[in-house]
Amino acid sequence: MLMRSHSERRALPGFSALLTHIKQFGKQGSGRTDFNLPSGIHATVKGQLFVVDCGNARIQVTDLQKNVVQQVSPSGSERSSRICNYFDVAVNSKGLIALTCAAERAVLVFSRHGRLLQTFGGTAIGSTTEELDAPRGVTVNRQDEFLVADIKRGTLTALKLDPKTGARLERTVVTGYHRPYLVAACLTTGLMAISERGNETGRVPCIRVLEPGWNTIRILGVCSGLGPVLTCPWGLSIDSDGDVLVTDWGKQHHRVLIYPSKGVGWPLVTDNLSSPRGLALLPDGYMVVSDSMNHCIKIYQYK
Repeated sequence: MLMRSHSERRALPGFSALLTHIKQFGKQGSGRTDFNLPSGIHATVKGQLFVVDCGNARIQVTDLQKNVVQQVSPSGSERSSRICNYFDVAVNSKGLIALTCAAERAVLVFSRHGRLLQTFGGTAIGSTTEELDAPRGVTVNRQDEFLVADIKRGTLTALKLDPKTGARLERTVVTGYHRPYLVAACLTTGLMAISERGNETGRVPCIRVLEPGWNTIRILGVCSGLGPVLTCPWGLSIDSDGDVLVTDWGKQHHRVLIYPSKGVGWPLVTDNLSSPRGLALLPDGYMVVSDSMNHCIKIYQYK
């Protein structure tokens, strides 16, 4: 069977390169290596994975071989017993872990050892107001700041935190987005991608690609001439080539799409996914997807 490289496939007009997954792990349950509705996922530059295990109200951490080696759970019986409220996760180079919580309308910041250090936004006792009403996606940008999308305020907030205490050192708030949901950043180029949710008044979902100065340079997923039209975008990543990958839900399909930096986008994965929520990129061209309703993590090679 002839195998073409990613660049060769990209050059073929109308070619749709579908992938088969090469590895998966996890099953439904509450045991140490189980998942229940996995959601947001973050990959470190070394290849560790941090997965929001939404139904079990915890973060599952894997080593380079994808064995679960650590679990992070918010302290307190009331908080840890809540189901399906934790949304997305990101980890900076100092080991700080940021977890967005839909119910508390806040970002929780933990040490590398899983100790809760700070709560930004929301109404919890001890929280710090950070102009957050409904934080959803979170990632780390090239400046090692946490970048938070707030779907209600229509903002992106960049938080520079103290590496030991998690206290805020600097904050940048960028306005003007329509229901921003997931956010991704490339540590090499500084490019960012953000998904916007559609609504009943005619606003369609899309992906905005931003340059490091916050200006929008591309809008993806709204024109069929440039690739698949988005229905309900979830997980999101952008690689060092400027290619954008996104999980998308539709009535007839749950899939992973790629929009290359040049040329027309196409579906990468169209089979055996059920409500994929998170997407992250590992070194050497590997893509990780949290397959939520199948309660597992799937790994593909896309380059």
